[in-house]
Amino acid sequence: MSKRISPNYTCADWPQDLSDRYSPNWDKAIDILRDRFDGRYFKPLEVLVNHDQKSIRTNVGFIVMSIDCLLIETLNQFYLGLTHTGEKYYKNNSDANFKFNWQAFRDFFEHSKNFPDFKTDTVLCKIFFDQIRCGLLHQAESKINSLINLKEDQLVKRIDATDPTKGIIINRKIFHECLIKDFEQYYQDLSNPESTNIFMDYLRDNCDRKMKALCS
Repeated sequence: MSKRISPNYTCADWPQDLSDRYSPNWDKAIDILRDRFDGRYFKPLEVLVNHDQKSIRTNVGFIVMSIDCLLIETLNQFYLGLTHTGEKYYKNNSDANFKFNWQAFRDFFEHSKNFPDFKTDTVLCKIFFDQIRCGLLHQAESKINSLINLKEDQLVKRIDATDPTKGIIINRKIFHECLIKDFEQYYQDLSNPESTNIFMDYLRDNCDRKMKALCS
């Protein structure tokens, strides 16, 4: 039985002749990608954040941010054509720019047009990775003094303006909306065979490489 890669498709549905970036089969491939991200992540999260019960929709911050962190990592893998993050970012890498997993988040934010606070601030990227991402995914908590809420009127706020290591506050609604915009941009970029990532690799080539690795 072929592995299911989205609600409506299995690995058998992924086109096998996508080495030609101009192949008409890319239309189907892009539809499968959309079905995967919408069906497994964005639509279920939409149900939670818009739930009829206030006690549910106002207390899903950790769930939303945990999935958002997962999506940042997997989107970066699609951007770069990676089987997994450690394929490029690992401690024995001779290039110091790709030794640590937090640098994958740095590169995601660099690729993004929707997270300006993180785009030029590598320290903030590392704080987010250490205190939000790792806190949530390893310990089910935000670390140090960092917070996730709906109260702030900005995407990210430093608790101490002079020392970001003391913690940050993330407005999870704004953050999630920015991530949706990023996916929509990626989806749109894939419609152009000439679209590239920040390293000038073709997005279609890397998308195909990632999906075939997922199905292998």
